[in-house]
Formats: sequence, structure tokens, C-alpha cells
Amino acid sequence: MSLTFKWKSLPFLNARELIKPTLWSKADLHLHTTYSDGYMTPAETIEIIARDASVTLIAVTDHDTTEGAFLACDYARRHHPWLEVIIGQEVTTGEGDVVGLFLQRTLPRFDTAAVAIRAIHQQGGLAIAVHPFVVWCEMESVGRAILRLPFDAVEVRHGCPLSIPANLLTGLVNRFGQRLPALGNSDSHLPFSTGQAFTWFPGTTSADLRRAIETNTVKPGGTTWKVRSLLRKLIYFYQQRQGADYAGDPELQRFKELASD
Repeated sequence: MSLTFKWKSLPFLNARELIKPTLWSKADLHLHTTYSDGYMTPAETIEIIARDASVTLIAVTDHDTTEGAFLACDYARRHHPWLEVIIGQEVTTGEGDVVGLFLQRTLPRFDTAAVAIRAIHQQGGLAIAVHPFVVWCEMESVGRAILRLPFDAVEVRHGCPLSIPANLLTGLVNRFGQRLPALGNSDSHLPFSTGQAFTWFPGTTSADLRRAIETNTVKPGGTTWKVRSLLRKLIYFYQQRQGADYAGDPELQRFKELASD
């Protein structure tokens, strides 16, 4: 007695699907502009990221406002349409900062992180615990709240080199806690370091990223800020203190002229 299989009836044997590669992309979901404590305008930020960074998806997350994010999104669509900008905000709470992604409008400050998370979710957004154990430079962090609050993801790789011990602690606490989706972000206040710490996700678009966070298929990547970007920051601050207004750096002058268009 012999058995005959109808191979065409078995969709899982589709060779194209078996060999189809998954494209992974990089996203940096924690950036600032002059609309909070960043040092460059949304347009200037986009110009430098478009030239220098290796990411094609970013989120602008100014403190307590989405205005800079909307401006960056509009500028990128007109001048660099391949660079997608997610509307975000770093929301101040009495228990530490919470980043909201995929927001529709600016959120106020809140007394607790739990209320901020609820407000972010009411807008259809995702709530991210950023730098949860970083306490230097007056940074407000939620700490052990990542063990109990309904965050959608946690930033386990914060871009500043001083955050390395806190990054290790965050990863450890998350591993033995809720096992939230783990992100990497630069937290750049000057765009020279954008994308040096980043998040890997399968796909290419913001919709793909959201799906990856919701299904916990993201992973942190990259390093902390590199020496070259730190030197560029020091030069920039020196020029600003001297009142040079980009005069000492032709590239920055060109970016400023482009961004003023």
C-alpha cells in the first residue's frame, strides 16, 4: 500500500516563502530639538540626520510638547521623504519621564507615571520607559516602576556613555521582570549622535516598528555615543559660546541654510 500526497495542497512548502529574507531596519526613538532642551531646530536636526545617520525612522520626543515633532515630520516629508518621523513626546511626571510614541497632540504633565501611560494609550500611542535607572544630570527616571506599570517597551540602551551601568541594570531588571520589548535610543540633543544607539525591527515603516514592539520582536543595537560625535558636540558648543553661529564649520552653515528654506 502506498501513500500519495498532494504537495500543492500544503502551503507551508511554498519555496518562495521559505527563502524569503526578513529585512531589518534601524530606528532611533528618542531625540530632542530646540522645542525643549535640544540645540538645533527640527529642520536642522532632520538635515543632519538625513546626511549622517544610518537610520530611516526616528521619533522626535521633546519634553512636554509635540510641536517640534510635527515640524520635523513636515520638513522630512517635503525634503527627505525616505526619512520617516514618528510624533513623540517625553512626558514629565512626578515619578519620572515617560515617552509617548504615535501621539496625536501634546500631553500635559502628570503626577504619576501610571496616569501618563493611560493618557498615551487613550491617544492610541505607545508608552516607553526611557533611561529608567539613569539618575545623573538631573534626569527624571521611573526606576523600578518598569516591574509593575503597563509600559509597552523599555529603553535598555541609552546613548550616553555615562549610562552604561544603568543600561546593564535596566536589562537585568527587565529580564527578571515583565520582559518588556527592549529598545536602544540615542537620546540625542544634538543630532550628531543620532542612530549610534538604536532599535532593530523587522520591516521598514513606522507601522512595522509598532507591530514589532507590540509583538516583542525588537532588539537594541549600536553603541553609546562615539568619540567623533562627542568631539563634534564639543566643537559646536565652543563655537556657540564664541558666538560663531556656525561660521567655523562650513557643513553646519550649509545645513543651517538648507533648514531655513
